[in-house]
Amino acid sequence: MTEPSRAAWLLSLPAEVRSCQGDRAGVVSRVLACAIDLTVVLTVLTGGYLGIAGLAFLSNPVSFRFPVPSRLLVVGVAAALMVLYLTISWAGGGRTYGDRVLGLRVVSRRGEQLHLGIAVLRAVFCTVLPIGLLWAAVDTNRRSVQDLLLRTTVIYDWSPHPSAG
Repeated sequence: MTEPSRAAWLLSLPAEVRSCQGDRAGVVSRVLACAIDLTVVLTVLTGGYLGIAGLAFLSNPVSFRFPVPSRLLVVGVAAALMVLYLTISWAGGGRTYGDRVLGLRVVSRRGEQLHLGIAVLRAVFCTVLPIGLLWAAVDTNRRSVQDLLLRTTVIYDWSPHPSAG
């Protein structure tokens, strides 16, 4: 984004958020974004289950029973979906749907888009250890455990393009 168009874009933001652009995101914004992302993944998981149940019904409507997957299968598929969703989102623009709603972006320590490997590791850490996010509430630089380990950060960025923040 050129400097004049960046300035025009920044002025188009509400005055309340202009001063926060590029600042590190707090724990409340991050938790809300995570809640939205969890809802997205659970919706996809539910849709997949209903699709499988629908196929089972269509194949044998007379003796149809809803499938009863094991807890291990459900947790495994949910975790895999979460890792895939987070990885694709962070490596492909730095934000998930929840991040977009809250005006957040995940960036490297240099403020750049995450490389695929770092995005995968961060997605795995966030899925396996979601409580690590709460460290951002006590860290003076608002970094989660995942941010500290992988040298990433979450910033406020309302720009539609990763390089504009």
